[in-house]
Amino acid sequence: MKGSWIVAGALAAALIGTGYWGYDKHSELKELHLKAENNYQRAFNELAYDMDLLHDKIGTTLAMNSRTSLSPALADVWRISIQSKSDIAQLPLKFVPFDKTQAFLTSVGNFSYRTSIRDLDKEPLTDQEFKTLKSMYRLADKYQNGLRDVQTNIMNKNLSWLDIDQMVS
Repeated sequence: MKGSWIVAGALAAALIGTGYWGYDKHSELKELHLKAENNYQRAFNELAYDMDLLHDKIGTTLAMNSRTSLSPALADVWRISIQSKSDIAQLPLKFVPFDKTQAFLTSVGNFSYRTSIRDLDKEPLTDQEFKTLKSMYRLADKYQNGLRDVQTNIMNKNLSWLDIDQMVS
């Protein structure tokens, strides 16, 4: 009889230990999900802010008449495009709109870098480059609005970034 109490006690202790372990692992998983969600939200919000800033900076660059101001402005456009790409890299990569945004940012970065490092007094912007800058301004507006639409859809459907990551995986 005494042996069966020992076995029952050992089984109860094992059951309690397993329950505690399971609860602990569940809590760790919830904490990891919360951290991942917060990182996704932070990266998205920074991307949206950077796209607003990029759109404004391209617009400012278009409005400039001075070549001495144009080079630093284009360098800022390049810096913002690089920062935006860094933000995208922290989001679910399989989410298609980000692929297109990333390609756009690469194009903006390449153009603004190439243009900002040359001597614009000797080689001013060509008509084609000015048209390219105007096109980038319009596209920045399009991507800026697209990011706002994504944000609105996520909020309206009460989705998390982890939900989206799982949907596209």
